Amino acid sequence: MSRPLRLAASLAMLLAVVPSVAALDRPKPYSPLPATVGKPLKPSAELLETVARLRAAAAAGDVEAVFALVADEVTFVTTGITAAAPRNVEKVAMPQEIDAALEKIGLAFTEGEPEPRQGLKFDYRASRAATALRMIAEEAATADWASDPLVPGGWCTRPGAKWDAAAAEKAGLDDRSLFLLAAAEARAEPKPEAKVLAKLAPAKLYRTSGQKETDWTPVDLPDGRRAWLPPGAAKSAQPWGFCFLPTAEGGWLLATVISALN
Repeated sequence: MSRPLRLAASLAMLLAVVPSVAALDRPKPYSPLPATVGKPLKPSAELLETVARLRAAAAAGDVEAVFALVADEVTFVTTGITAAAPRNVEKVAMPQEIDAALEKIGLAFTEGEPEPRQGLKFDYRASRAATALRMIAEEAATADWASDPLVPGGWCTRPGAKWDAAAAEKAGLDDRSLFLLAAAEARAEPKPEAKVLAKLAPAKLYRTSGQKETDWTPVDLPDGRRAWLPPGAAKSAQPWGFCFLPTAEGGWLLATVISALN
């Protein structure tokens, strides 16, 4: 065999064993995990009125009005960054001091705090309280009302889900996850006219990866293909938000804080 032919044969063999860039970038197949998921809820006029007052108070920095709408005992639900980490539930008696109570809520949404330069002071409590007010105002304005299996009787600003964390790790759900409240079509591109690659069922955890560049949500299909879910269809298994419980007097109080660890 001539040298050119030998080189061509060697190149062909190399290409046969080296995977393409596209193949390397393709997500690994996995098994969607059964999960108990929340249900969409239609809030009452009384709840909406309470949330509107809470939002206005938080936006105005009226800490006394906000504190008045927080339960004496608050449940903190903390979600891990991946489905392989269980969601932790802890009930906490809230401090009777307003700033301390808001600081406790703000800490749930604090992923990192500044390191003041030498000789300068930083008011961490005030910063955490400000975070609590900002999150309350934002969630009140953009609530996607639903239930959460870990918050019995709660009306939550984001739907939640419950699953077996050990089974999630075994299933290969080692990245951020999402679920659906209803069946949805996953398409090849983030646009309504794109080809439908699969119809995903609700009450399961699916893996999501990649950047969310539009209102459409990227999802890894179980067979390893990447697809897109339409706006509003996908719900994060790592939600941030609040839940409200009714009082014996007919009112409502903020009674649950839901956050995700990053």
